[in-house]
Amino acid sequence: MKASALLRGVVDLLLLIVFVAIAITGIGLYLAPSGRIAHSIGWTFMGMDKDTLTNVHTYLGFVMIGLVAVHLAVGFKSMLVMLKSAFRGSKVKAAAGLVIPLLLIAAGYGAFSAYTGEEESHESYYEEPADSTNSTVYITGTMMKYYTVQELAEEFGVSTDALIEKLKERGIEATPDEKLIEIEYKYGLDREEFKAMLEEIITELRGDGR
Repeated sequence: MKASALLRGVVDLLLLIVFVAIAITGIGLYLAPSGRIAHSIGWTFMGMDKDTLTNVHTYLGFVMIGLVAVHLAVGFKSMLVMLKSAFRGSKVKAAAGLVIPLLLIAAGYGAFSAYTGEEESHESYYEEPADSTNSTVYITGTMMKYYTVQELAEEFGVSTDALIEKLKERGIEATPDEKLIEIEYKYGLDREEFKAMLEEIITELRGDGR
């Protein structure tokens, strides 16, 4: 398919713009918390909430598919000519030019699979429940990620209202059904510091018999 230099230039420019936009929305989605948390804390990235980012990212992905198809259609013969020329020259360089992109794609897929697999393992991971009679309070990472305030209080045998009251004394407003990770995001808390704070509060409440 013969194409003018103007058409090639326009397609290349649009591909660049769409690529940058997809990269930005992809970074935003990577950084986004889970759906419920994103909604509860009003999370946004460059003025867009998670649903908007997802819709824009998906739409631009289809736009890029169309642009790539046009790009291949107008430059397919030129690509074949360049590949033949490369193989007639240095076959090692030509092979490297084909193999390296494939390795990068495989590495990217492997990293993505490892990340999603780790998320699934966290969700399916089971930890022994805490012994409410044990004087040592240890809050696990799974508790910090999935437990609500009420579930944490029940886990260690303390009053939910008393736990909420102690959090309020430290400047943290919480409700019984609010997840710990939601509180962490809402107040910008360091997870280890927040965990230590909760352990201290629960130890104190146990000592008071509440």
